[in-house]
Amino acid sequence: MAKIIPGWAASLFLLAPSAVTYAADNTQIEYQVPAGFSEAEQDKSMQFLATLDGKALPGPIIWSAQKNHLIFDETLYRQNGVSAEQIVLLNKVLTQIPYAVCPNGCDYTVSGQTVSLDKVKQSLTITDGKQRYVQPQTMMGFIHNQSLDVRTASNEYRAVSAYGQGYLGLPAQSYGYISWFYNDSRNFDTRTTDQGVSTWYLQKNFASTYLRSGRQDSRDNAAGSISTSLNPSFDQFVTLGSQGNLLRDNQSAGKLVLFASADGDYEFYRDGRLIRRLPAVIGRNEIDYNQLPGGFYDLEIRLVNRNGQVLSRENQQIANISYGGGSGWYLTVGKELDTQRSLANLGTNFQTNWFAISSALLKGAGRAWAMEHNLTRPMQVANIDVTPTLGVIAGEKRVGGYASLSAGNQLLGYLSASKYQNTSVSDFYQGSNSISLAYSRQFGPTRIGYNYNRYARSERHQLQSTWNWHGNGVWAVISAGLQKGGYDNGSNNYGLYLNTTIMLDRNTGTLNAAYNNGKLNTGGSYTREFEDNTGTTSAGLDFSDLGRTNALGLNARRSGTRGDASIRVGSDDRITNGSFNYNGMLAAGKDGIALGRTSPSGSAMLVTTPKLGDVPYGFRVEGSPVAGGGTYAVPLASYQDVTFARVQAVDTGMDMNIRLPANVVRAHPGQVYPVKADVEMNLLYNGFLVNSNGGPVSGTLQETGDTVYPNGLFSLASSTLLKEVTVSGKQGNYRCDLTKPKDDHYRCVAF
Repeated sequence: MAKIIPGWAASLFLLAPSAVTYAADNTQIEYQVPAGFSEAEQDKSMQFLATLDGKALPGPIIWSAQKNHLIFDETLYRQNGVSAEQIVLLNKVLTQIPYAVCPNGCDYTVSGQTVSLDKVKQSLTITDGKQRYVQPQTMMGFIHNQSLDVRTASNEYRAVSAYGQGYLGLPAQSYGYISWFYNDSRNFDTRTTDQGVSTWYLQKNFASTYLRSGRQDSRDNAAGSISTSLNPSFDQFVTLGSQGNLLRDNQSAGKLVLFASADGDYEFYRDGRLIRRLPAVIGRNEIDYNQLPGGFYDLEIRLVNRNGQVLSRENQQIANISYGGGSGWYLTVGKELDTQRSLANLGTNFQTNWFAISSALLKGAGRAWAMEHNLTRPMQVANIDVTPTLGVIAGEKRVGGYASLSAGNQLLGYLSASKYQNTSVSDFYQGSNSISLAYSRQFGPTRIGYNYNRYARSERHQLQSTWNWHGNGVWAVISAGLQKGGYDNGSNNYGLYLNTTIMLDRNTGTLNAAYNNGKLNTGGSYTREFEDNTGTTSAGLDFSDLGRTNALGLNARRSGTRGDASIRVGSDDRITNGSFNYNGMLAAGKDGIALGRTSPSGSAMLVTTPKLGDVPYGFRVEGSPVAGGGTYAVPLASYQDVTFARVQAVDTGMDMNIRLPANVVRAHPGQVYPVKADVEMNLLYNGFLVNSNGGPVSGTLQETGDTVYPNGLFSLASSTLLKEVTVSGKQGNYRCDLTKPKDDHYRCVAF
């Protein structure tokens, strides 16, 4: 690749300010206009793409050092339909924004307007403080998340799992949603198939409320979207709710630590339906709750090896609930999914400066009913963050409740505990009792942790230690632990495990061991990761030794612009097996169609990038990779504003100026927003041109007219990526490759 001087390095010399420093008790620094620049040029160097009440303004907002406030071109605004009242409002608001004291970005309330200023993304948003919710224009669009998992083995084992979520964007702030699944498993002479459309509905958003109707399966609830344990499934329903009920931060409620005695996969079943399949390694496996549905439910967990054999089963209770999350209300009426009985569900959430409250009420035909109230109070006591939650559940059968507590700091460690008692209160709600306790603390490079869980049919203790070490570019993580309970019932119901991971540059090696039921199982892996402008690729091998059973496999994974895919082939106990997994998104709108990474919110940008020369390039948009000269789907967060999309360069050897004016207002599900990337490059190629024998090539560059000196020295500035240049001179004509220099020497071939 060419030797390129980054633009920021040159800017350090060009923009070095002239400063006068006084060595006194109070040091004073005077910043002046950089040499070669006028004050007017400095004033206009920072420009902001602005929106007013959700509509983009026709020209940039500019900081004026002379007037000491933000300004805009009033004539341009009038010519493009901005009313006189809006211009007066803008002049009033912009003069009061304390721009100079805001380093990177700030939020203000000025003259009854809510102002959000972001200097990093160069965006400015002004909305009416009384109008919290903005109704943007929506159009036809389609976004579909798809996941495919295929397993096969030479012992007649076959398994196919697929599921997807589709969002159909509609005009007038409306959209349709559908969630489907397909599971087929065949093992010898046994076959099970489960398929269907689990959830579908149509939704219309208003200024402060929404209306939804269709079918809702609680097994499809997203992690963190539930604030009470009462969340029934409806076969037919109609919901009226507030917009605040949608603007929820969907964060998971914790992590699940599982112990595996063999490599394979965890299969998670809820109410008999396979909802997730995740990889498992020998020893400790940590699974974030955001990979599981939201809610309060029982979960059956099966450990399955790569030949389709079920090695162990255990049951756990999941409380993936965001207590105190958001503010809003909803009212749902319809038919309960399983019993087909009429049911009404009312829920509300609100927050104050002191606490957050969530409530839910279920009322069915006859005497069946259920009610829940919970209160969360985040606070700080003697530098310790404490968050207690108390909940009461009642129904026609009995009264129950729950309590949870999370507390700690970096010095004392972190504690979390919860207890659910008498939660099976109604025919509409069949809960189970449970107790959980967890504590962890850091001791230098070592973290010690203890977990205890007791459910209706199982009890489990976990004691674990994790040690981190770093030196000379090598990272090492060693985890050791002891678990009692949680396996199949037996007299030898305990296990030991050891997990070791060593990382050097982009090489990762693991060595795992587990002792359970009187057997010692070992395994490990080696992985090499390769990063390019459009994502990462990894390849490696894994092995395991389970007594008399040996396994070896080769695997590869690609995480790029079109989604994530992985493949593995191997042999386990002389049985050949293989697997394939893909997760991605398809986004289609009037401006095109493209693949991308999964979008949980159902909204996406359709980013089109220009082609700059013959050499490929890439960068990241909102964390997702895109490449040059193409169109890519980039996921967005739901109901969020994106004035300028966040951009991150990948190749540090290229000086790129990238601007993506997205102008997305309240990103609705099903909406595909077209964005054209404005990419400018400032590249400097320099070094020596040599022929196949190593001799210098001299003459004139035909592309630019620059001179190549007798010793082969050249310097070339370009705004595009160059693959090759042509030199004409007394020696003849040469074609020189600029993509593969060796010690600043570029090879040329005569033609």
